[in-house]
Amino acid sequence: MKPLCILVLLALVSLSGCGGGGPAPDPGVPDAVVGVSVTGTDRLASHASTVLTAVVEGTGTFSSEVTWSLLSGGGSLSATTGASVTYTAPFARADTAVTVQATSEGDPSKHGVFTFTVARAPAASLLDGAYSGFRSVEGTFIPTESPPRVEQFTLEPVSDTRVRLKPITGFPQGVLVDVHEDGTLAIPPQEGPASRYDKYCFRQQYFMREESSGPAGTGTWDAQGNLSLTWVSQRELECIGPGGPFPGTHSTSTSEITSVFTGRRDEASWPPAPSLLVGVYEGTYSFSETTSPDTGPETTQSGTRAFTLSIEQAEDGRFLLKMIDDHPEGIPGTVQNDGRDLGFSAFSKPPTESGEGCQRQLFIGWFPPPAGAGWGSWGNRGELSLLWVSRSETVCTGPDGATHRTFSSTFNTFTGRKR
Repeated sequence: MKPLCILVLLALVSLSGCGGGGPAPDPGVPDAVVGVSVTGTDRLASHASTVLTAVVEGTGTFSSEVTWSLLSGGGSLSATTGASVTYTAPFARADTAVTVQATSEGDPSKHGVFTFTVARAPAASLLDGAYSGFRSVEGTFIPTESPPRVEQFTLEPVSDTRVRLKPITGFPQGVLVDVHEDGTLAIPPQEGPASRYDKYCFRQQYFMREESSGPAGTGTWDAQGNLSLTWVSQRELECIGPGGPFPGTHSTSTSEITSVFTGRRDEASWPPAPSLLVGVYEGTYSFSETTSPDTGPETTQSGTRAFTLSIEQAEDGRFLLKMIDDHPEGIPGTVQNDGRDLGFSAFSKPPTESGEGCQRQLFIGWFPPPAGAGWGSWGNRGELSLLWVSRSETVCTGPDGATHRTFSSTFNTFTGRKR
């Protein structure tokens, strides 16, 4: 058997010497970023949010990190770095193209650009505001030669397709108006509450009744703020004669008034004036905090609670968000986008002592800029919605001279109404 083993061994050695072990190793490919792509939704509602994602492609070993920037269209990004980012749209009076860019940190010459559309706000939201113009009236007890008079009405959204018209005689809560995307308006039939007129007339009540030719009222509107409305209101008066009731002394009369209003939205409806925001707001506060010590695992906590905050006007035309933990001096903000949106700029505070051997530094937003610290929206009836990011870095030096750092970031939201 030994001669056979020797022959096999010689054969293996011969094959190895002839290159039978396979091809030579691949010398490798260069480390390089090839490109960046960004994906997301093609269309987004006004004031809505969406997640955008960036993918870095390359060869060899390369960084997958990107830096986000908003090139055009307005709105806010939730971060400047990371594989994904949350974009929040502004209030849009018309369809608006938004362009976002993700730039490779490994090779800044490589970037991906993504463009999408922020849709025009719902029709009712576009009408929100005060309107001044001329109103002419004609009715049972009104001379036809009565000249038009200057009046102001307000339109308040109650849904995406309906607003409330105020003030209207006999309708203390206002009159509901249907808003159509084609620029037309319609007032459906409705009635106001009954009330006493005097000691003889025990019921006075106003109605918007459907006319033979269509709804109780019609009108037109456009995105530039022009408004026209025509409506017919009826008043019913139910009375009894003195000493009654007796047969024949009870009566019900009806009078009718036709109103025609033509006006335009006041520029002051949404002024970029922080003074309108000043006040105390009550609502719900939620947070999600991530803590990352360099000596242990990352932890996350979250919570929701009733919360009260206040807004004060700053000297430079900005406002201050007050009653926020760790920031008694207030978080500065600005009113943006036709006065409906709010924005906060990133800033840092000087380090302060935080226990023996430790210093803590607080930040609002992603620092340094260009990313914002947060954003929000508000309504002229006291509604307030806010989102902001707060961060901290704590540096501690031990007795042995070793330095340890702990980072934390908190995602904060508040939804409430002015007290």
